[in-house]
Amino acid sequence: MIVDKVVTTGPAFKVPSHLSFAQYAIDKLKDICKDKDYKDGVAVINADTGLKITFKQILQETVNVANGLKKLGVKKGDVIALCSENRDEFFPIALGVLCCGATITTLNVLYTKDEMTHVLNISGPKIIFSSEIGLKRNIESIKAVSSIEKIIQINGKPVASGIIEYKNVGAYVNPDEFEPEDVQGWTDVAYILYSSGTTGLPKGVMLTHLNVLYSAASFEKEEDPQNSILLTIVPWYHAYGLMSSINYILIKRVLVYLNGFNPLKYLSTIQDYKVTALAAVPPIVVFLAKAPIVDKYDLSSVTVVWCGAAPLSSETIDQTLKRLRNCKGIFQAYGMTETSLAATKDIDDDSVKRKPGSGGYPLPGVKVKVVDIDTGKKLGPNENGEICIKGPIIMKGYAGNEEATKAMFDAEGYMKTGDVGYYDKDGCFFIVDRLKELIKYKGHQVAPAAVESVVLGHPGVAECGVVGAPDEAVGELTTAFVVRRPGAKVTEKELLEFANARLSAVSRLHGGVIFVDDIPKNPSGKIVRRALKQRLCEKGKSKL
Repeated sequence: MIVDKVVTTGPAFKVPSHLSFAQYAIDKLKDICKDKDYKDGVAVINADTGLKITFKQILQETVNVANGLKKLGVKKGDVIALCSENRDEFFPIALGVLCCGATITTLNVLYTKDEMTHVLNISGPKIIFSSEIGLKRNIESIKAVSSIEKIIQINGKPVASGIIEYKNVGAYVNPDEFEPEDVQGWTDVAYILYSSGTTGLPKGVMLTHLNVLYSAASFEKEEDPQNSILLTIVPWYHAYGLMSSINYILIKRVLVYLNGFNPLKYLSTIQDYKVTALAAVPPIVVFLAKAPIVDKYDLSSVTVVWCGAAPLSSETIDQTLKRLRNCKGIFQAYGMTETSLAATKDIDDDSVKRKPGSGGYPLPGVKVKVVDIDTGKKLGPNENGEICIKGPIIMKGYAGNEEATKAMFDAEGYMKTGDVGYYDKDGCFFIVDRLKELIKYKGHQVAPAAVESVVLGHPGVAECGVVGAPDEAVGELTTAFVVRRPGAKVTEKELLEFANARLSAVSRLHGGVIFVDDIPKNPSGKIVRRALKQRLCEKGKSKL
């Protein structure tokens, strides 16, 4: 529905009146464990080790962690950090913290020393859980933060004195006799998650229990096939990985996970576990579309692919569907950490017109508008501008940064996403690019993602990243970094002819093509354009 150039979809979801995500999760797990079809069912499979974890084990470990933390003095309002790669203990720790009425903040184990110090100072955690890898990399930064009273190591031998071993934290309690702490769901913070930091150091995004519950409610609308098996490699410290994975478990899916992407392991996991659904990012879908090795594996069990983090071209979708012959569709969603996961979403419903390559329609109860980048004036269908969002998915704000929080909202209370896109006459949204990543050529705006989708259409291209090379005469020259497909011998001249024939004069590759071995990406699958720009600078210096 489009009213006064604002797009909405249906009535808002109903969320639990107690507005506690911890209570919601515990209730869901208890109900699953009482269901005769799921009572002893597997919830999570670690495909790296083969270990299978049941719903009952997750419930028991969660309440044990919560009970143990309470004995350590954790209470409502405290912040507890979790720094770990994807591990079997991740979800019970995160949910156990929430059961105490505390806030969980998840940290990237690969943060640099400065980044780790920065995020820890933002959230000020009282206790930190960390894997052995996380502590070996960051022990000095962690010990330097004055708010941290206790360090709990999840696995391995303690890397320093005074560290508590995870196995000594949990304290048994009967789940039927356990109740999570009460919270004010619309104001109390469940998660502090960190923005990607593509325009500077990461900011701490505060998501309330209401935010997280509303996101979970969008998963409730999906079907509940007993044989649905989802594979994910998305890091759980990231909003996409953490929230989607927990939400899938709570709707009785079997979650298969890998700690990182290895092509052979990924494909064999799909084949061996008869995976039916993939939680993917664009590089994974491009891999499925183009990599020759894909044809050597039986991927016929895959019936659906969910993809987020960055736009996918319709050409890549078509190529992938030709190889996943039983897949009914590749569904996309658009959102960011600040929108509690998805804000718009493809609708898996035959009564609604799906549009491959789009970000889908707004979630029920969510309002979305597109405004002129310079004037802020609301725009109509098929007009590019900044996407702005309002509704129960919008973050409380940035932790400890009122100025940045205020700058994110306009006079009507809409959050400014910094993303450029448009909606069509049906209210379906298409994402063009990040506002600050647009290339300026002779005063015109060029969207890198749009150029990348064209270059990726060449059969000799495996990956592509586009940025603007500074140029005094025209502003920026659109330049493509390209990874060739194995065995391909495509030249710069050939690729320029291919791409420029399909691009407008403004969008053509005036900066040329640079062949590389890899395209830098962050763990959520987004191209790290600042790294590509750094390569441009280094290339320019080498010519002097």
